[in-house]
Amino acid sequence: MDLLQLKYFQTVARREHITQAAKELNIAQPSLSQTIARLEDDLGVSLFDRLGRNIRLNEAGRVFLQHVENAFTELEKGKREAVRISGKYEEVITLASIHLPIVSEMLASFVAKHPETRFRFQQGCYNSMKQLLKDKEIDLCLSAPPIELPNATSITLLTEELRLLVPAGHRLAARDSIHLIEAEKEAFIGLKTGFGLRDATDSLSRKAGFTPNVIFEVEDPALLHKLVRAGIGIAFIPALWDMDNTDPAAVSVRIADPNCFRTISLTWLERQELSPSFERFRLYLIEYFHKLQQRLVSSAYSAGESSRSIIGLERLI
Repeated sequence: MDLLQLKYFQTVARREHITQAAKELNIAQPSLSQTIARLEDDLGVSLFDRLGRNIRLNEAGRVFLQHVENAFTELEKGKREAVRISGKYEEVITLASIHLPIVSEMLASFVAKHPETRFRFQQGCYNSMKQLLKDKEIDLCLSAPPIELPNATSITLLTEELRLLVPAGHRLAARDSIHLIEAEKEAFIGLKTGFGLRDATDSLSRKAGFTPNVIFEVEDPALLHKLVRAGIGIAFIPALWDMDNTDPAAVSVRIADPNCFRTISLTWLERQELSPSFERFRLYLIEYFHKLQQRLVSSAYSAGESSRSIIGLERLI
């Protein structure tokens, strides 16, 4: 039994799929199958139940996986400790986030105060970030809605209103607010399915009584503004994306019905220990988004928005 065998087993156990695990590990499927078979021979027990091409962790496999995960955790802790003692310690915080216009400002502010901290940052959709967190490839995740996983903790950071972004001159542009059903016949620009915002707005549209006619799908949320400005269609937009918008070519319109809000959450996996840098950054995020929530409320007051909108934004203050 060696570490490579255990790493292969860990990947297969998480995927419960030999082909997917082989692809992730970048090895041939027969080689992976043979490695797992040799591990089971060494242990003298079967770790998986095999039903045709499908495999499932059995009770022995689940128990063994828990100990393997603990072993790798201890090895990683030992590695960090050895590097720290050598004087070459440099902690890296791995963060994944949905598209948020404030990310660069948020990270720059923290790094200015703690220049010794290093980051690896990834931007992605809900499904990809959930897999990264599940595979322990990231430490922290900013998402909407919250990511639910065993042994993971999520807290709400911010509540924001969802609005409709329309071109200047559009029939809805002069309205203070609309009922979402009024946009039933409109052409929509949206993110691809799998992005949290797309799933949320599809659900809100169904609640209003229609399925949006999405004629243009994008992966880069920044394109939504450009395509709306070009007059291709209208789009749902979170309040954060619109907070400092001064573009005269596009106008955001409030949605009075149904209730259109989303929450941004912070999720992390439970650990036996929280490093000082990790905990410092986690607390910083909580404080940063609290102040951001206050800015949204102040913006709503200054814009003269309804009490319904302001009360919704004030939930976290």
